[in-house]
Amino acid sequence: MSPKLGSTVRARRLRNELKRLRNHAGLSTDQAGERAGMSGPTISRIETGKRGVTADETERLLEVYGVPLTRQRELLALAEDSEELGWWQAYAGRLTSGAQTEIALEEEASRIINFEPTLIPGLLQTAEYAREIIQVCNFDDSPRDTEAKVAARMARQAVLTRPNAPELHVILDEAALRRFRDPEMMARQLRQVIEAASRPNITVQVVPFSAGLHPSADSSFVIHEFGDDPVIVAVEGKTSDLFIEEARDVAVYQETARRLCRIALSPSDSLELIGRVTKELS
Repeated sequence: MSPKLGSTVRARRLRNELKRLRNHAGLSTDQAGERAGMSGPTISRIETGKRGVTADETERLLEVYGVPLTRQRELLALAEDSEELGWWQAYAGRLTSGAQTEIALEEEASRIINFEPTLIPGLLQTAEYAREIIQVCNFDDSPRDTEAKVAARMARQAVLTRPNAPELHVILDEAALRRFRDPEMMARQLRQVIEAASRPNITVQVVPFSAGLHPSADSSFVIHEFGDDPVIVAVEGKTSDLFIEEARDVAVYQETARRLCRIALSPSDSLELIGRVTKELS
């Protein structure tokens, strides 16, 4: 996913939905193009993201696909808004395209499920914790780059307190509670996690050491749900990020999340454990 597409996740959602609707209508790209006054190759380029789609073209395609009027209005609004720039583009010179895409996904998601084996996730980090993580992981950053990334990470968190905020379900390995260099800083970070979990749209669960090995002991991942639209999974890498959209692959991560939730402590027991570790550090 390119930086431009990463900044307009709505465009991706729109083209995926147009492809789904065409398939549901049982039409080939050539048939859809002919009925909408467009060419088959144009339809293909729209669906693969090689070409944009205007609101007028979207309306014609939706009529060809027999989409109900209410759903048409929703998708037309998506088409009109798909080129709107996101706030995070002000940090484009210092954030990777993958980081921009992740922020864009968070802004659009209705529900976010984040598993982290060793770190507190960015949406719940304090500025000082974020700064240390960024300095350690991005060791060649200048101080100015580091502070810009910290500022962007703090700005991301506003999504959790806005109207119609997404649900956030965080699953942490217990190791994430105990990996630190500064005990006092980590205690402050854990207190912020506890405070965040008091909000109605945020759930935190911890997979305790006693659970042993588990289905995702090898990597973190973030599942982004968008209501009735296709789910996207983000897997962060050291030099690049992977965004998974194929339904078969997405299902593997969804099942992994379900299994992790089953072996994790309940939300209340998880907060009790986090509270105990916080006291140990204080």
